[in-house]
Amino acid sequence: MTDPMKRLKAADPVDRVDLDAVEPVAFATLREEIIMTGTQLDTAEAGRSAATAGLARTSRRRLGRRGAIAVGLATVLAGGGVAYAAIQAFVAQDTEGVTCMTTWNDDALEGQHVDAAGPWLTGDAVADCTTMLAEAGLPPVTDPVVFQHDGHVYVAPADQAPDWIEPIDPASGPAADAAVLELRQSLGDQVDGGHGTCRTVDEAVAWAQSELDRLGLGGWTVESVDANTPDRPCSGLSAEETGKVLVAADGDPDEVYAVPELSPLVGALREASADECLTAEQMRAIADEHLASLSHHWPTTTVPDDAAECARVDLVVGGSVQVTVYGPGAAG
Repeated sequence: MTDPMKRLKAADPVDRVDLDAVEPVAFATLREEIIMTGTQLDTAEAGRSAATAGLARTSRRRLGRRGAIAVGLATVLAGGGVAYAAIQAFVAQDTEGVTCMTTWNDDALEGQHVDAAGPWLTGDAVADCTTMLAEAGLPPVTDPVVFQHDGHVYVAPADQAPDWIEPIDPASGPAADAAVLELRQSLGDQVDGGHGTCRTVDEAVAWAQSELDRLGLGGWTVESVDANTPDRPCSGLSAEETGKVLVAADGDPDEVYAVPELSPLVGALREASADECLTAEQMRAIADEHLASLSHHWPTTTVPDDAAECARVDLVVGGSVQVTVYGPGAAG
């Protein structure tokens, strides 16, 4: 168990006491290891075999695990759901994904009996639900309304949603900031992002600032919380609090976040990113070819960036695998 995990366990998140004694990087580390995953529920699960080792699924949304440490960590913290709820309650952050309901029931507010749920694909709640519902073999939500409750975003039929909701106006833009979504994807990216190479803390601070500049997040800051040591020569990054990127000393990401089943995918995307200037369509084809062998992954997403000369790709691993390709071309 990592040092931040020991500090979090000592804080007893189940009883929600003494949490102020745990520094933000410990919370960030927990979320890195209990990353959101989703459920496509009975419709999709009936047609799927058990997940491969290291890519375990969960029956509740946002309770996934990063790499091989996930299940053990959830057990140590008296259940991943409780531990994750404690983090959500005490660390202010943006909404992390979307829950999709073709027929509303109030159990969805507790993450139960939902049609589909998972991480943001594009930040457009209705579009992301349409994609995830299609993966589950379900139709789009009819006459959808988007609303937020307890830090989570829901899409449901307007005539069935609870009467207390305050709908989010689609005309006001996506439910989640696309630049912030890309930042968080980049920080966890295993191709050439935050988890793609070993950077010292100082190097990671400079790299994170360059990402903020690239994405136009001028109000954000980068803060290092400790220094490298012989056993932690690299760095880990997180953006849990809106407006701040935290950088902490960590082990080599190729060892910390290694999942053997994903090595061919990671290797192929690294080679394509380093050696070729590909279109978004070509990069996506490489990703989809390797993702096809996995028992579960989130739908590959293409985000248009007509200003980019070459495609770039983010690969984030948690309870499942999420690949996002950016470059010239149509969205999808």
